[in-house]
Amino acid sequence: QAELPPGVVNILTGAGKTGSLLVTHPAVKKVAFTGSTEVGKLIQRAIAGSGKKLTLELGGKAANIVFEDAPLDQAVEGIVNGIYFNQGHVCCAGSRLLVQESIAEPLLEKLKRRLSTLRLGDPLDKNTDIGAINSRAQLEKIQGLVESGIEEGAELYQPECVLPARGFWFPPSLFTNVSQSYRIAREEIFGPVLSVLTFRTPNEAVEKANNTPYGLSAGVWTDKGSRILWMAERMRAGVVWANTFNRFDPTSPFGGYKESGYGREGGLHGLLPYLELS
Repeated sequence: QAELPPGVVNILTGAGKTGSLLVTHPAVKKVAFTGSTEVGKLIQRAIAGSGKKLTLELGGKAANIVFEDAPLDQAVEGIVNGIYFNQGHVCCAGSRLLVQESIAEPLLEKLKRRLSTLRLGDPLDKNTDIGAINSRAQLEKIQGLVESGIEEGAELYQPECVLPARGFWFPPSLFTNVSQSYRIAREEIFGPVLSVLTFRTPNEAVEKANNTPYGLSAGVWTDKGSRILWMAERMRAGVVWANTFNRFDPTSPFGGYKESGYGREGGLHGLLPYLELS
């Protein structure tokens, strides 16, 4: 439909070796990678000194922050969309929920009720909310991190649901009583697992949101526009959503800070790295 000339888009499927050959090929002048921080660092080393342009969109541990004046029903839908969409297989997933102490109990009650309505099943079925985990290895990683959360003292909640017999499945999960030092609060799980922490003041919320090696995205839920701007100025995240989550505009640049990568995709800022200006 775009009438691109033949050869402009070529899709090669394969494992890490395929990607390595592409990245290091002398004919390739620009590399854009979306994936894990670990592999992003390998690519950086592989092309160091080659003159290739590089854009990296890597891991994340986004904070979804809910203040006491937020519309709770709307916030619950944003929380669910932020972490359980695509089984949590999203770099910018809102995997840390920071909720103001005064509303923590009612918000969690609403959130747990909402989790009980989520449907697991065939991802091609339009009625499915949560599909299968993408591989056995990823399922084992999720299971291992969930076990570590339990061992470290966090409280796990999972709604009653029937997992399909075939495939790799994990139920929507949330942890309460989470400390910032726990692995589930620091490592990217890349699955349908939410870690819940509380805060009292905006300054504490910013401190906890920024207490991560990542900086891809964040969300703020509040009725006060001035508070949204105040938070956005202080959080080290490439995109900050206000009273929504996982909403994208192709004309707006997207990318991260810190170990979430560098460079931007989308908009004019994302186009420029693909050009040689004369």
